[in-house]
Amino acid sequence: MDSTNQISAAAENEGSSVESTLPKEGLLTLLFSIAVVLVIMNTAMFNLALPDVTETFGISPAAASWIVTGYSIMFSIASITYSRLSDFLPIRRLLALGMLTLGIAAIAGFFSTNFIFLLIVRIVQASGAGAVMSLSLVLFTRYVPVKRRGKAMATIMSAVSLGLGLGPVAGGAITEYLGWNWLFAVTAFILLLVPLFLILLPQEVPSRGSFDALGGVFLGVGTTGLLLFLTSGLWIALVAGLAAILLFVSRIRTTRDPFVLPSLFQNRSYLVLSLVGIASYLCSFATLFLLPQILTHRFGFSASHAGLVIFPGSLLAIVV
Repeated sequence: MDSTNQISAAAENEGSSVESTLPKEGLLTLLFSIAVVLVIMNTAMFNLALPDVTETFGISPAAASWIVTGYSIMFSIASITYSRLSDFLPIRRLLALGMLTLGIAAIAGFFSTNFIFLLIVRIVQASGAGAVMSLSLVLFTRYVPVKRRGKAMATIMSAVSLGLGLGPVAGGAITEYLGWNWLFAVTAFILLLVPLFLILLPQEVPSRGSFDALGGVFLGVGTTGLLLFLTSGLWIALVAGLAAILLFVSRIRTTRDPFVLPSLFQNRSYLVLSLVGIASYLCSFATLFLLPQILTHRFGFSASHAGLVIFPGSLLAIVV
């Protein structure tokens, strides 16, 4: 949510002055929508597979939740990273890199035989998936005129809701009838879109720029440490997480090109909107994580039946 606001704010002045249309704008919007659906489904499907993963590897639900938690952390950091890199690197190059990373990791994940390998694959997937959402917003803000920009972005956000709706249904059915490994096969289809994006996206010339990699590392270590403490109770993780957050705050206040602009935290409207977004995502992802656990363990539902129970709520989200 925060990365989306930063992307839009940073590119607003540039995009508002563009009069020429994006070549093949309608087709690119469709392709980005398909890519977004696959990325969001990749997140939502695994919520239905967590009970099976827990049983397969003999781990606790808290440990299994890192399949989703680790993915979400890396996805957020990757989204900000790709949007920042797009300031001086071509979008088509960054998008191809992200989608190839996501697709190749999905192929590797299909052959997962232990939990650690599965977790690593999911995190690598997230490092590529973050490119799709962030760069779609950057592209439309940069090239689509204001009068059509709202429609393009609304289409992308509708694709997010569609992915959240299809994820539980597809994830439940695939997990029950084929096995959770086959969830990776769905995500691997994104590789078919890479050549199309390379052909259709505009050519851009790289420019000079700097990237605050150290700030990104501090943010990643900080959020991971705090979440690791919440899921496992390790005090050393809490100390490391808090220390990393403090270093991150110090870093963005002193470096020339910070990972996150400090001025954003002085904008009251931005902070309020961000908190609303964070609260809504907490409710959404907590529900999508807990419901499959409750329906399968408490009521004895199969994975596919649990997905069908969750689907109507996701369908309403698409309408909204």
